Amino acid sequence: MMMSLLLTAAAFAQDCDVAAMSKEILTAGPHEAAPMFVRLATCDATAAKKVAGSVVPTLIGEEDGFKAAVAAIESGAGAEVMTWMASLQRDEQSRAVRAYGKSCEASSAVQAFLLSAESELGGQFWSDRWYRALTECRSEAITGLLAQKVGSGAGEDRSAFFGVVEAYAINAGEGAIPKLVELVEAEQDLEMQINLVGAFTDAAQAGTVSGLNAQIAEKAADAVRKLADGLSPKAVDKARLTLQVLLDEKGSDELVTLRYKDLLQDGGQLLYGTVVFEKATCKNGKESLRYHVAQANDPGQTWPDQIEEKVKEIAGLNWDLNLAERCKGDGEVLYAVPDAPFANKEAMRKWFKEAIRANISAESKKTARVDHDPINL
Repeated sequence: MMMSLLLTAAAFAQDCDVAAMSKEILTAGPHEAAPMFVRLATCDATAAKKVAGSVVPTLIGEEDGFKAAVAAIESGAGAEVMTWMASLQRDEQSRAVRAYGKSCEASSAVQAFLLSAESELGGQFWSDRWYRALTECRSEAITGLLAQKVGSGAGEDRSAFFGVVEAYAINAGEGAIPKLVELVEAEQDLEMQINLVGAFTDAAQAGTVSGLNAQIAEKAADAVRKLADGLSPKAVDKARLTLQVLLDEKGSDELVTLRYKDLLQDGGQLLYGTVVFEKATCKNGKESLRYHVAQANDPGQTWPDQIEEKVKEIAGLNWDLNLAERCKGDGEVLYAVPDAPFANKEAMRKWFKEAIRANISAESKKTARVDHDPINL
């Protein structure tokens, strides 16, 4: 056991022969130099900083090179790394930024480097998406930088702004909710509303490695519900999807009355309808068709894309959909539903005619119509 410990200590001492490592690294090839520099920085940051000016420019834009760049930043050679970044291809720069992001939260040196990069690059820092390195870097200064940028507005590059909003929301978490509320309330532009509302899922950490935070999701959902009345109709669609991600299905369904508030009937209901077609090829080879027509009333909890499922359940339990069975043949049942509520019964009847015309050809011979009492969704 004693011999093993002595060998381990000797190996470590050999690994940290700073003078030898500093000399060897200067003649090493770029692939060898990167891991050698990381080892040197681990042993002696001051020694690593001394050779950084020679080593960093030779680094290759790949994983080992990015690790060496982080080691250089932590050794105090951030200026050399900034110069090296300018020499990389765009995709290499993006991968380097991601590497800084992975080290950022645990490294005050990387945090300082990124803050310095923003000061030095200005608008290029944001247009080149350096902010991606800040997403998981939760320090007061970094979060503050993102909040400041979000607060300055979208400018001409909306795509970059939406990326910054996403990074800020993920970084600040629950703390981002008041700022997002403020931004949405001040915004009338549809595209802006849609993207800002979607950012509430980022604040709740949806899609991150840690996964959706249930406590933040509840608060984010509450904020979205309160904002919904002031949103444009298409933005309400986004609010609906946002609430689904935040696990608020009830709130998501209730938004349908806001989305279609101009189509509400007396009593606050929404008016839908359905035509159900039974098409059969009977045992004797003859084709037969029967279709069922019904008004559908909804108390304000069903979106158009949810109607068919509810109609299937109601029709399956209450209507005779057995045409193929009766003529001992094969067949299918097709459901026609509208893509939005109707303004009135006249619009509903017009849709019935169009749906029937679209599914029954002029050559159809044996057809039958069955009218049903209104159904409640």
